[in-house]
Amino acid sequence: MHIHGMGGYGTNDGEVASLQAMSLLLTRHGVTSWVPTIGSWDPKIGSGPLDVAEMALAAIRQAQESKIEGAEILGAHVEAPYRNVAERGAMPADWAQTPRPEEYSVLLEHADVIRAFTLSPELPGALELIRELKKRNVLVSVGHSIAIDEELSRAVDAGLSHATHMFCNMGTLRRVNLRRVAGLVESVLLDDRVTAEIITDGYHIAPSLMKLALKVKGPEKLAIITDGSSLTGMTPGYYSVRGRDIILEEDIAYIADHSAYAGSVATMDHCVRVAIESMDLALADAFRMASLTPATILGISDRKGSLEAGKDADVMILDDDLRVVHTVARGRVFDVKSDTPDVPTRVVE
Repeated sequence: MHIHGMGGYGTNDGEVASLQAMSLLLTRHGVTSWVPTIGSWDPKIGSGPLDVAEMALAAIRQAQESKIEGAEILGAHVEAPYRNVAERGAMPADWAQTPRPEEYSVLLEHADVIRAFTLSPELPGALELIRELKKRNVLVSVGHSIAIDEELSRAVDAGLSHATHMFCNMGTLRRVNLRRVAGLVESVLLDDRVTAEIITDGYHIAPSLMKLALKVKGPEKLAIITDGSSLTGMTPGYYSVRGRDIILEEDIAYIADHSAYAGSVATMDHCVRVAIESMDLALADAFRMASLTPATILGISDRKGSLEAGKDADVMILDDDLRVVHTVARGRVFDVKSDTPDVPTRVVE
């Protein structure tokens, strides 16, 4: 439910061919459906600050309508640009924006394609955007934020119900008028109305924090995500992605000065294996956190997330080492070793 790319292809490309390639690549890792996540973009690109998002959403719509092969596209997740600059992650400071109706109205025109939307609720105008998204049945999530308890509570009252990559780019407790108050991390853990997702690649979150999130939220409200970038599956080396210099090592990517991770390069099957080991999870709970839990959070558990009569024929078959052998996506069987269509990776420029 949170992935930006794979094999050199990115969800910001605005190309159906990229989405098709990623849908096929994902079946190699047991993924039967996914939510392409539109990440940060340079507001100076194009004639308007949301040009990249419009192109990406148009491509996602076309890919859905043409019913491309491989993992099913469930809709888009918009993760930018309404971030608090203090928790912007790898995004340059001048890319962060404040929600303005005259701009985000363009995004709302594509609301039927948008499955989820991440924003910082403490920003001016954010509550109004949350209400508009909620009216259109879009899952609203808090992320890249330094909201405190009262700000999160107001956002939840307005329609927010999820937290993006728990513990990552989230503010924690601080003093307000000498009084210590709950920051975003504590507030999300405290509020039972808020579900959460967690990157279990083995780098972003320490096992102790994974266990804390699981202890508080439980497997029913905590989803496993990859936050995978376009460099997932690429050869280690130096890359330029959307004008940013990235260093890709074997299992993780950094921005050039090593001051922040550049997203993740983990696959879902890897993240499930790490989650089992790091959180001492039972297999049933780990699989739920990667299937039924995200399906429930996204509001599609009536047809996704579990093996039941009447649901989509989406199945993952593993060996004893939890390596993917077969992926069945909407009834089509992909043999990971031989039958998966050959999808060449491409060089990120």
